[in-house]
Amino acid sequence: MAANGSKKSDEMSTPDRRKVLGTKTRDRRVQVVRVLLEGSFQQKLGLRDMSARVSLSPWRLAHLFKAETGMSPQRYLTLVRLQRARDHLENSFLPVREIGAAVGIPNPSQFTKSFKAAYGMTPVEYRKLNMRVERLQMDSAGAESRLTTTARSGSQK
Repeated sequence: MAANGSKKSDEMSTPDRRKVLGTKTRDRRVQVVRVLLEGSFQQKLGLRDMSARVSLSPWRLAHLFKAETGMSPQRYLTLVRLQRARDHLENSFLPVREIGAAVGIPNPSQFTKSFKAAYGMTPVEYRKLNMRVERLQMDSAGAESRLTTTARSGSQK
């Protein structure tokens, strides 16, 4: 330490150095919970369930998770669910109600409200703009080829 009691930059402690370098520590328990949420998003998962899987108290898990991801575990779970719902809306013909239930949000009005908050439009509006339909075509040699039509651009690939 310098005579005035402050640390020199080359003597910076590890947490301070991480802050300066812009890196974060990666807690394995948080990573385990993220994998759990991404793999079991359709199930009802509470903070107690998640924290029990990694032997932490619910409060401690919530604190660690937010420090690493910038959001709560429940918010992360909701975003995973909405991303999966978006994929279903783009690539399937399932009714919106069934998509909500399939991703773990069985209440249709809650699903619509959450989806609109995240993407700025309802699931039905999103589907109309982003539905991808593949059409099979036979070429001159009799082989199948796929054409993908995207509603957003209206072009064929």
